[in-house]
Amino acid sequence: MGSPKMAAIIVVAALLMLSPSQAQLSPFFYATTCPQLPFLVLNVVAQALETDDRAAAKLIRLHFHDCFVNGCDGSILLVDVPGVIDSELNGPPNEGIQGMDIVDNIKATVESACPGVVSCADILAISSQISVFLSGGPIWVVPMGRKDSRIANRTGTSNLPGPSETLVGLKRKFRDQGLDSTDLVALSGAHTFGKSRCMFFSDRLDNFNQTGRPDPTLDPIYREQLRTVCATQQTQQPRANFDPVTPTRFDKAYYNNLVSLRGLLQSDQELFSTPRADTTAIVRNFAANERAFFKQFVKSMIKMGNLKPPPGIASEVRLDCKRVNPVRMGSFTFFLFFVCILFVTSYAQLTENFYEQTCPRLPNIVRREVKRAIETDIRAGAKLIRFHFHDCFVQGCDGSVLLEDPPGFESELNGLGNLGIQGLEIVDAIKAAVERECPGVVSCADILAQASKDSVDVQGGPSWRVLYGRRDSRTANKTGADELPSPFEDLPPLQKKFRDVGLNSTDLVALSGAHTFGRSRCLFFSGRFSNFSGSGQPDPTLDPTYRQELERACTGPETRVNFDPTTPDTFDKNYYTNLLANKGLLQSDQVLFSTQGAETVEIVRRMASRQETFFRQFRLSMIKMGNIKPLTGNQGEIRRSCRRVNDLGGETGHDVM
Repeated sequence: MGSPKMAAIIVVAALLMLSPSQAQLSPFFYATTCPQLPFLVLNVVAQALETDDRAAAKLIRLHFHDCFVNGCDGSILLVDVPGVIDSELNGPPNEGIQGMDIVDNIKATVESACPGVVSCADILAISSQISVFLSGGPIWVVPMGRKDSRIANRTGTSNLPGPSETLVGLKRKFRDQGLDSTDLVALSGAHTFGKSRCMFFSDRLDNFNQTGRPDPTLDPIYREQLRTVCATQQTQQPRANFDPVTPTRFDKAYYNNLVSLRGLLQSDQELFSTPRADTTAIVRNFAANERAFFKQFVKSMIKMGNLKPPPGIASEVRLDCKRVNPVRMGSFTFFLFFVCILFVTSYAQLTENFYEQTCPRLPNIVRREVKRAIETDIRAGAKLIRFHFHDCFVQGCDGSVLLEDPPGFESELNGLGNLGIQGLEIVDAIKAAVERECPGVVSCADILAQASKDSVDVQGGPSWRVLYGRRDSRTANKTGADELPSPFEDLPPLQKKFRDVGLNSTDLVALSGAHTFGRSRCLFFSGRFSNFSGSGQPDPTLDPTYRQELERACTGPETRVNFDPTTPDTFDKNYYTNLLANKGLLQSDQVLFSTQGAETVEIVRRMASRQETFFRQFRLSMIKMGNIKPLTGNQGEIRRSCRRVNDLGGETGHDVM
């Protein structure tokens, strides 16, 4: 790497690849320059959704309207500069467009971590993906590497599809962008969430196309509902939900609505009601099969996200998404970023579709086995999620916690943090069921991730789409298991241990919420009764009445007591309500709320006040934790038995040394 000849080769290769067109988009574009980008964006979008359930729809609309005018270049975000920039926001199709404040917050967060690196165009692309995912839709790997335009094209906003457009006009505008009828129907499915102003469809209620009559393709009952919605809002710009059934969820209900003549905009209903149109069958397919919709939506989003600006347009990485940089970023800076990418040799990403071909029924198999286990042991769910936590916190999510004294190593099960851990027989049963249908395919690490999700979901908690592709470790780390978060821990060491694996205080509070179900042995909290921290007094942060109840329940150190005395077997927000009442079972629970001046106090209050806030953050934090240093690609192996590594020289197709 140090020789001038080698440097020259790299420079020539980079210049050839970058000229005359933009470099190819890649999911790994920021792998070295801003690897934390997805989580930075995810946290801001999640916070936005807490206060504005339309935030996701606003972000994806900005991305659509950006890509349809001069390609995906962030030009939609530029504000007016007299005599220089006539903003696309002034174009009639962008009237009332919202969400710029959310983009500003995302950009500020990203800039604080990775200054001058990530384009606004890429922020729109990844925030759209995250918006869909957080609203219950599919997830996909976003190709990145877009640059931000230094110009806007207000005239080009006429290329945007209008709410009163006929199917012929819609198809032409999509075709002009290289998108076909299937893309048109799939991308229109983003109208499964969000709202529209009544002005964009009110003519359908009474005077469609100046006929003096309602639109004949609008269901009469739905028409009257819309008339009421638009008439009763005390605002100058009344709005109606695109989907009256699940208005904030990304699902296939949009297409069911079209089949029932309940599309909100004319441009929506045209997809189904235009006689002999090829789009009708596509709508029917998506209405019947959500998986088909999600799969095509992902393809069409990636296809749209690849729309490139015309050649010769000056570009940069904007420091402020609303304004071009005062001094254009030099091409050499971009070259340095690109050279970094050349040296990324492996940056595997987990994906939702990893087993789509090799074990498509995996989620169903695991869920069935988890439900069976919970039917016979109500603590099964808590046992499984504890395994996943303790696995990921020690050398990453690699299934190492399951190994029983591997040759040359000491099992993590012997570590202090795993004292009394249970549930291996449940993992064995799940693994056996998976192996019967998909032998040698699914890792034990992925089984823990899926089983944790199902454990939460089955017992009343949130659901999420599990990302797969982890491999199983051939080693264990008992020392690491000794350092797992402890039930006797104060807040600062808890925060440090979470920080050491890339998790913040919000993740700490959210993931601790798994103590809303399950039980703990008395030996882990009985020190709070009478001689807390050697004081000779009870823990002052433990409610006295609750303390007396616990003392009566603890007939010995091995006795187990429910974490939540109110709804012990349901996954809900009561864990946080208990903390507010000084009824956290473990010291490490109560310190989240009772540590004076701690940032965690307000997070606990927020999650105690609204269950959806807890559920949403728990989903995010579980996905984030599940991404801690997984083995991927050719690393590790796929164990045949979760308790032991595959035999050296054993069956082929399973082991990777």
